[in-house]
Amino acid sequence: MEDELLTISEVSKWLKVHESYMYRLMKEGELPVVRRGKRYTRILRSDLIAFIQKHRLEPTGRRSGK
Repeated sequence: MEDELLTISEVSKWLKVHESYMYRLMKEGELPVVRRGKRYTRILRSDLIAFIQKHRLEPTGRRSGK
């Protein structure tokens, strides 16, 4: 299966963040991008999933309160 290319707008809506935050992530190298020319920037779906998994926090369990 071919990896889908997503726009900055699509990714920001998916993550529920502002597009300016997406540009910061790209500038800092946190989120890999595919560029072709100055204006054509896309993000591979697999890179987005890897980014989410990298920053995902696992549950730490419940406190007993005792």
